[in-house]
Amino acid sequence: MKLPTSLKLAGVAAAALASHSLSAEIALSEQFALSGYVAGSASYSKLQHTGSDSNADLDAMKLTGVAKFAPVTVTTSLFAFGTGEGDGYNCSPIFLDAYGTYDFGDGMTVTAGKYLSWLGYEAFDIPNMLQLTYANPTAGYIPAYHTGVKVEKSTDDFAIGVGVSDSLYGPAYYKGDGDLDNGVGLEGYFTYKAIKDFTWFAGLGYDTGDTSKNKHFVADTWAQYVYGKFTFAGEFCYGSTDYKNAGNEDGFFALGLVKYQVDEKWAATFRLSAGEGEAHDNFVRATFAPTYAVTKNLDVVAEYSYTDYDKTVVGVDYGHYLGVQARFKF
Repeated sequence: MKLPTSLKLAGVAAAALASHSLSAEIALSEQFALSGYVAGSASYSKLQHTGSDSNADLDAMKLTGVAKFAPVTVTTSLFAFGTGEGDGYNCSPIFLDAYGTYDFGDGMTVTAGKYLSWLGYEAFDIPNMLQLTYANPTAGYIPAYHTGVKVEKSTDDFAIGVGVSDSLYGPAYYKGDGDLDNGVGLEGYFTYKAIKDFTWFAGLGYDTGDTSKNKHFVADTWAQYVYGKFTFAGEFCYGSTDYKNAGNEDGFFALGLVKYQVDEKWAATFRLSAGEGEAHDNFVRATFAPTYAVTKNLDVVAEYSYTDYDKTVVGVDYGHYLGVQARFKF
């Protein structure tokens, strides 16, 4: 499932990676708080032997509300991409997050509702992205939102979780398929964090059958280490689909990332990624993305990416991308 623009990042990595992450809530009272963001960009892209494409538009907007009535917390959000067609696109907002969490007070929580998958290293929420584009330009394997129940246990040294949902993937980024008759989505993860400034994540997902009776499997692992002003990270993801009438197809992607925090205002990210989708569309992508924090609520991020493709499948040898994005968050 390929998701538009910048979509995912496991929560444990988000705070460590984004120096000005989406974390400043507006407290309306002891029980209620709001947060959100608006992001817009201008970009230029060109594939070999094709015309260039230039755009300037709103990328996405989100408004999140949190209600805390210990031991229960309820989270809801409205979200829309600025462009595209259909619900959740073209500034037509949809309910994105809609879940409740019961905290047992000993590190164990139970969550029910519509929520984001644990899997994946790169961000859903744009303010938590270090760049503008995904590491993987082909059809991806990282799930997005689905509806279900999940249980998590967290300590100072590790976290573990398991969940059951309506599906692993859905017809849109903001929901699962809503149907339990054709199968369910299963997810689990383990995070190791006993070593200071080091995090290791491993997660699995399996869909017992989608609306077309295809079965899906995904395995994702990543590690991150913060050393002074440097952040080092790497990820590997493997996915496969067992098609009912066409056999099995698989693919993978991998990324390596280095972020350097120059000072309180400036940071720079270097990323190298490679992979192959189910269409055997091999790619290698190199990315450079500087970030400038104008204020604590406003960031400007630029990016240049060069992508090398398998011409025999994609039809072109390479492509360029150049963009700049403003992100206002509260």
